[in-house]
Amino acid sequence: MPLPPFMKCLQGDDFVGVFKAINKHMIKFLMLAVVLGLIVGAMVPGLGQRLQVLYPFSLFVMLYPMMVGIKLGEVSGAAKRLGFMTVVILFNYLASPLLAAFLAKTFLGSYPDFAVGLILTGVVPCAGMIVAWTGLAKGNAPMTLVITVVSLLAGIFLIPTWMLALAGQYVPVNALQMLKTILITIVGPLILGNLTRIWLVKRLGPQKFMELKPIFPGISALGMYSVFFISMCAEAVNLIQHPQYLLTISVPLVIFYLLLFSGSVLYARLAKINYGDMVALTYGVSGKNISIALALAVMFFSPLTVMIIAVKPLIQVCFMAGFFKLTPKLKEYWERVLPAGEGLPGKSMG
Repeated sequence: MPLPPFMKCLQGDDFVGVFKAINKHMIKFLMLAVVLGLIVGAMVPGLGQRLQVLYPFSLFVMLYPMMVGIKLGEVSGAAKRLGFMTVVILFNYLASPLLAAFLAKTFLGSYPDFAVGLILTGVVPCAGMIVAWTGLAKGNAPMTLVITVVSLLAGIFLIPTWMLALAGQYVPVNALQMLKTILITIVGPLILGNLTRIWLVKRLGPQKFMELKPIFPGISALGMYSVFFISMCAEAVNLIQHPQYLLTISVPLVIFYLLLFSGSVLYARLAKINYGDMVALTYGVSGKNISIALALAVMFFSPLTVMIIAVKPLIQVCFMAGFFKLTPKLKEYWERVLPAGEGLPGKSMG
């Protein structure tokens, strides 16, 4: 069946290839957006503040396409692995927020806006990109689909609660308004994205949809780049005057991700979780959702808070890639230390 008229522009391998490249080289384009934002903001002070009127449009472009690939139906898979999903939720919404709050108090007590950014990093759920990383590492990729959806739905109520409890000591936090905003800016695009995916699959067929699927993360990335550009443009003068901010932000973020990755692997080993689920757990806990953190930072907190969210993906992807490089050795170790029959899905984690 042919594409609808308003989607004719999506046809062509070259068009799809452009968005694949945008998504593949996300970190490079992100760094470019940050650098350009700083340069333009320094050359034209005040421009960033004027561009902030574009935030709602940029956030929609960032969030809606991202949700097209998230299947709400995957939530049913959580019931089949209740024990495993309970551990994932405890890591994501207990260990991670408390660790971020501890590091914020230890390293960023004198920088409340940065502290809030670190806490927000610890509070948001995982992102859809963990499915690809888990698949590449020969982990349990289908399980990461369940982790992504369940963590996102749990975050609707847990994100405002934790931000009030942990970030409220640094800046005012309106938890009720944050909840309303999440329902509008996250749940709305999530439902719309699912309806779009269902309609596209029905109209075009599963095969054609899979061919178009790489376009959506690329479009989402464009929205993210524009938000980072505007934010860095607005804060350029401040950051250039205080270059030490970069080190101040980076140290606790590095420690945060180091402890998340190592803690997840250690727990999986002690609990005798099989290799595939270990990879899913590790990426599901550590692959934080940049888009949601960025959206909330922009809507509720200062440009300085956005700054720590801008640094976060640069550090996060280094740890995700580093863990991926280690997975062949981890797989060999896992197969050697777990006796046959142990660590199977449903046996060790329920």
